[in-house]
Amino acid sequence: MIVPMSRLTLLCAASERSSALTALRALGCVHVGLEVRDGEGIRRAAAKVAAAEQALRVLDAAKKEGAFVFRPEAGSPVAAMDAEALLAAAREAAAPASAAEVNRLAAIATRLGEEAFSATLTLRRYAPFGEVDPAAVSALAAEGIRVTLFKAPAKAAAALGPDAYLFRAEAGFAYGAWISGEPLPADCEAIPLPERATPALRRLADEASAAAAALKARLADCEALRPALCREAAAASADRAAAEVAANLREAGAVAYLRGYVPARAVEALLAKAKAEGWGVVTEAADPDDPNVPVLLEPPRGFRAIGVVFKGLGILPGYTEGDVSIPFYAFFSLFFAMLVGDAGYGALMLAATVAAAIGLRGKPAARPALIVFAVFSLATILWGVLSGTYFGIAKAALPACLTAIPTVGWLGQDANMMFLCFLIGALHISLARIWNAILLAPHLKMVGELGWLGVTWGMFTVVCNIVVAWFSAPVGLMAGLVGVGVVLILVPLVKDIRHEGVSIGMLPLNVISAMGDIISYVRLFAVGLASVKVAENFNAMALGLDLPFALRVVAVVAILLVGHGLNLAMGALGVLVHAVRLNTLEFSNAKGITWSGQPYVPFCQPQQQ
Repeated sequence: MIVPMSRLTLLCAASERSSALTALRALGCVHVGLEVRDGEGIRRAAAKVAAAEQALRVLDAAKKEGAFVFRPEAGSPVAAMDAEALLAAAREAAAPASAAEVNRLAAIATRLGEEAFSATLTLRRYAPFGEVDPAAVSALAAEGIRVTLFKAPAKAAAALGPDAYLFRAEAGFAYGAWISGEPLPADCEAIPLPERATPALRRLADEASAAAAALKARLADCEALRPALCREAAAASADRAAAEVAANLREAGAVAYLRGYVPARAVEALLAKAKAEGWGVVTEAADPDDPNVPVLLEPPRGFRAIGVVFKGLGILPGYTEGDVSIPFYAFFSLFFAMLVGDAGYGALMLAATVAAAIGLRGKPAARPALIVFAVFSLATILWGVLSGTYFGIAKAALPACLTAIPTVGWLGQDANMMFLCFLIGALHISLARIWNAILLAPHLKMVGELGWLGVTWGMFTVVCNIVVAWFSAPVGLMAGLVGVGVVLILVPLVKDIRHEGVSIGMLPLNVISAMGDIISYVRLFAVGLASVKVAENFNAMALGLDLPFALRVVAVVAILLVGHGLNLAMGALGVLVHAVRLNTLEFSNAKGITWSGQPYVPFCQPQQQ
């Protein structure tokens, strides 16, 4: 169910606002309406959250090979350090104990990597000149000997005369030194001296690279710090929430007030707390038309695990739209099974789920996801057994223990499968219409929902007559269902024609759209069949190889692993696209679910990790 909410206005003495927020946070049931979302306190708290999250990313990146880029913020001490200061900081660095220290070491390592890269680029630029020491050139200039490094086209360099000392020629250019007080010839490009001598640059590149690698290795060894960083991140997130709530506690003279929402069942506890703290509290039932009412979704106990799917998809029904957890869970499981469609794949997913459950034992937060995947895996196994599909292997090649399991041969016919998909679609949409009718009774709009029920089954017969070879329904039945349905739909619309005129005008298109909704469910058959055919083709490809035995074994294993892995990934993608669509579009449009709800987030103490 969707827990009923009450709108809250809380008043306290402005001088006691801090203690009031502390007590409210300890109570942990008020969802504060955040009208103010910016401010110095909020920005500071958000920066702490970002720092803690970055520290966790640093630990992850330190364990991997490849790019490691965590640049310091402009104006920070690390950003202002030169190469020597960075090397000194790296040598003196102690083992990090907080997010700030982790991020500082990561920033130093990044800066050192950049210094090493810059020094390497400089060395490449001056490589044609050999060893270059700007101090030596300056000393010569003090003695009246002017030396200018230059680059010139090879043909022009040959005619420069004795003042030009050439070092190297490559890629059509000559590199040399112009030793003369005369201006450099026009054909020559002057090359400025490096800031450091090339030996010093080489040493800097080596030392900076080694220091950066050492810091990265030290960070990679900080895995034991991860729990503390997670706690720091949680505390920072809680502080940000507290800062946001504090920014929304307004003052009017000597009184401070706060607006928000509280579950109706928690109002009594809130009133008791208000009496003890001396607050003024006004509560009223949340306005159904208020778009800011948060949604606290509590499905029946056996179906609560589906919440992890809602959270993963980022969807939540609106406050007044109803809890569709049970049909969503049931039909999503069916769609998952039909789209993946293979008992072998289902067994692999179940084994992976069991392995994950063993690895994550003692972590209750993972339990809902494990339950959901176990249900989806079992549903896939059941569907695969009923259809006799095991990794796309031909029935004649299956072991006797699998061929002995009864199957439903009816599912092996394309026409039957299409009929089943259309039937599932009609039942799915009908469930939404019947549900609406029950909720609307005895209002006249209930008649309109019953009319849509007739249209749905009328369109079901039309689609089956067109697509399913063995299906035949009288034209009169189809026309009667659709016609009676349209008449019933019009009854409440005509009665309120001033407000429903547009709906009447759109009715023909909506009726045609109802047929499209039924047809849409054929994707369950099409995607499931494609998965089976892909598996069969990879099996045939692997077994059809004509290679020596040793090579054949390796090639067969590789093809089967890659092919079935790809097919399983495509099945997962099909679930994300098609199973989600049928629940969140076809069914939800019929039920009137817009998935526009915002989650209930109570102001409470951070959870200990």
